[in-house]
Amino acid sequence: MQRIGSRVGMRLVHMTHTEHRGSATYHYYRIQTAWVDRPPEGVRTGSLRCATCGDMVGFRLHSRARARARQRLWLAAVLISASSLAALIVLTARIISDGGTGTQTLVPTALSVLALLVSVVVLPGVDGVTSARPRNSGPHAFTPLKPRVAWSKPPAADWPVRAEIVFSDTEPGPGPLAP
Repeated sequence: MQRIGSRVGMRLVHMTHTEHRGSATYHYYRIQTAWVDRPPEGVRTGSLRCATCGDMVGFRLHSRARARARQRLWLAAVLISASSLAALIVLTARIISDGGTGTQTLVPTALSVLALLVSVVVLPGVDGVTSARPRNSGPHAFTPLKPRVAWSKPPAADWPVRAEIVFSDTEPGPGPLAP
C-alpha cells in the first residue's frame, strides 16, 4: 500500500511509442514527477503540463483523510472478497463431502475470485491522485510512486523537469467522496 502523507509526488506517465517485435509488444514511456502539497480537506482539481508534449493533463488531488479513506475502502474489499472466497471453498468442500457436485457455488466463487483480483490490483495504486478524465487523457496516466523500484533501478529515475501546475480552484472544497 502507498504511504499517504501531506505531500504527494504526482507521477505523470506519457507513452511515447509502441514497438512490436515478433509476439512481444514493448511500450516506451517518459515519466515526470511533480511534488505538491495535499489540500487540508476535500478535493482540488488542477492541471499539470506534460514535459514531453506540452499538453495540460487534468488531475484530482484528494486530501490526506480522503486518500486514506479510499485506501481503507479498497483494503476492506480485499478482506471481504478473500473471506467470502474462503467461506465458499469450505461450503463447496462440505457439499462435495455430502455427495453433491458443488456446481451451485461455482458462480459465487468465480465472482469472489474476480473481486479479489480487482481489489488486489487496485489497492497498491491508491495514492489520492486521479486523472480528471480517465478515459480521454490520450497517452497520459497518473501512476503512484514506486519507491522500491526507484531504489532497485536508480538509472531509470524520473525525468527531472520543472513542473507547471495550475489549480482550477482557489481553495479546496469538500467534493464528492468517490471510491
